[in-house]
Amino acid sequence: MRRIVVAFFVALLTAAGIAVPGLAAAAGASACARQPRDAVAQMCGDVDEKMYGLFATFIYPDVSYGPFAGTWPADFYNETQFFTDDAMTKSFAVGLDIHYTGTGSDYQPYWVDYTAGYDFHKIGTPATASDRRNHTFTVLPTCENCSTWDIYYDFTKVGTTSAQPNPMSHHIMTGWDLTDIPGQVALTATSNRVRYLTGNNIFAQFRRAAVTSRAPDGDCSPGASALYCFHFDTAITTVGTTGDVASWDVTKRIVNPGAAAMSHPIPLPPAAADDADALLARAQHLADTHRRQR
Repeated sequence: MRRIVVAFFVALLTAAGIAVPGLAAAAGASACARQPRDAVAQMCGDVDEKMYGLFATFIYPDVSYGPFAGTWPADFYNETQFFTDDAMTKSFAVGLDIHYTGTGSDYQPYWVDYTAGYDFHKIGTPATASDRRNHTFTVLPTCENCSTWDIYYDFTKVGTTSAQPNPMSHHIMTGWDLTDIPGQVALTATSNRVRYLTGNNIFAQFRRAAVTSRAPDGDCSPGASALYCFHFDTAITTVGTTGDVASWDVTKRIVNPGAAAMSHPIPLPPAAADDADALLARAQHLADTHRRQR
């Protein structure tokens, strides 16, 4: 009876346009509809269904730099962000930071809590080259219906978020965010494979109709700065039998201002499908075990 009464008052408040603390609204706008501040190549998944966690696989790409890169530091982030409020102003994220040192690159996996201001956590020691292997992030709720999440990198727990506004999400965003010298960095092909955790504790793929993307070009007009002329080649790869989203594929070449053509075909995803399937099976086992222990 108490659940019926609570549901009745929640419905009244919602109909009146009053926000109910602890309840995220259904999917509406998408972060990919916003104008980015940096050079980005991102895919957004926005669903009415409640998402309780995520699983993402990605690789460390090979990186090269153009003649105008200079010697000042720069950072390039491949990040998957889990929004925990309706306005998409509160969130946490997991990802890879490629840090340009002026002479080479460091590869630093991390997780960051944006709800707590900007609480950045490095994971392990940075690598100095790509190992061309699939790496994973698994994000699972700490307890039943609580608003903190445990973060796993390559299936090892590395942290727990602060308390978030809601115990679920309707919005996830994944992809590249390049700062400082976006025109002078080239990235080999990457494939972000992102799934969300359903209320049945299953990692599900997004429907194609539920995803959008953004990857605007930089200023590549004749005479523009080579530092800020950039273009990403992107593709949303779907599963042939269902049409669900398998991966967000991105590659980036260095292009010159005034170039007649900048787009190129996306190379084949670097990760073998059977490898991705095996990692998904491990993540699902981790989610099942984690739930039994909550």
